[in-house]
Amino acid sequence: MPRRRRSTKGAVVLFCALLCSFSFFALSEDKYPPLDLHSIPISAWLNGADHADIPWDLRVTEPYLRVDQRLEVLYSLKINAKAINKAGSEHELFLISRVSTPDGEWLNQPGIARETVDQALTDRALVQFSMRVIVQPGDYFLWVVLYDRKTGKHNVTKRHFKVGELHGDPLPNLYSRMPLVEFPEYGDIGDGLSGSRSLLYLPVRNRQPLDVQLISMLSPPEQWTGRSRVVRAHKDDTIGALAALSQMGFASGTTSITGLDLVRRQVLYQQDDFKSVNWNSLMDAIKKAQSPDISAGALQGSKNNGAFFRDFLDRQIGSGPAEGGPLRVFIVVTSSTLFESGADLRPIQIEGDCRCRVYFLRFRLNVNDVFDQLEKFMKPLHPRTFNLVSARDLRKAIAEIVGELEKL
Repeated sequence: MPRRRRSTKGAVVLFCALLCSFSFFALSEDKYPPLDLHSIPISAWLNGADHADIPWDLRVTEPYLRVDQRLEVLYSLKINAKAINKAGSEHELFLISRVSTPDGEWLNQPGIARETVDQALTDRALVQFSMRVIVQPGDYFLWVVLYDRKTGKHNVTKRHFKVGELHGDPLPNLYSRMPLVEFPEYGDIGDGLSGSRSLLYLPVRNRQPLDVQLISMLSPPEQWTGRSRVVRAHKDDTIGALAALSQMGFASGTTSITGLDLVRRQVLYQQDDFKSVNWNSLMDAIKKAQSPDISAGALQGSKNNGAFFRDFLDRQIGSGPAEGGPLRVFIVVTSSTLFESGADLRPIQIEGDCRCRVYFLRFRLNVNDVFDQLEKFMKPLHPRTFNLVSARDLRKAIAEIVGELEKL
């Protein structure tokens, strides 16, 4: 973990740093000028006591482990429209936040979110902010300022929160190259899981070269079609698992990602021997896989959806390595999947040793998600199957896979 520098200047210097180190924040809409923190007395506000010109409800959640193995704290803000209608019908609200250590050292650059109100709202309406911060285990203060540029009103508060170490962490060095605190990059990876530009430390000290293929089902499981919450969970689990697994750093070998759409029976995404995932292309592929627009031909051939996966895997196995080539490792990431009655569920046919290792990372999406037919296709390959219910389950699975690959 990076060593923390301790502040000796006190609180006033801390708050001046918020102003002086701020790089101007470009708002997404050109018609709204950026907020210049020099234009408001933010140092005086932060040096004073908690203050609220605008009635608000600020809540900070307990830290939790994301599927992509980052620790995250959510904080949300709600304002009743009735509270701001009294000051006029137009508002430009900025939420400015930053994190410090208890002894007054800033740990990240300010995060700024903006909401505009151009007309009077009904009294029952809400103005809401939802923010995230990725953290390492430690002791922190979250500083939050709400500022209405139209009325000049402001609120300020700070909240203390602690992030504990994961008990019995199977990957204790995973965050050793990450900053203590960072605001995620919204939109990089998707609505449910905001991206992080920092990298996990996940070395694999394998002794023989490996050809690692991450294979994921981008289309949602057929049995949950139309269940938006379950479909969203499948997407977030898939993205999070690929985000973590793709950062395994092998001493010798290559890594590739393949994204399959079982409903359309297509390979929607392929990235070979990559250094970093092309998230824009992968997200486009996931969006297509989850689109309700399906051709009549795809629907008519739906009994072959599972067979498409078997045939794809058969081609990968059949194009085996040359003598003395790298050992192939297939890591299949998906949710439990069932196919329609009468579907072709014959397993893959192999002769001899495939010279490969197969891992099946299977997410259970809810308490009723107890049946799966995908594993049948891989049975002759003797996959090691991990049933995943939580992000902690994935962490354990990754640790065990790394441990096994290092012994090869």
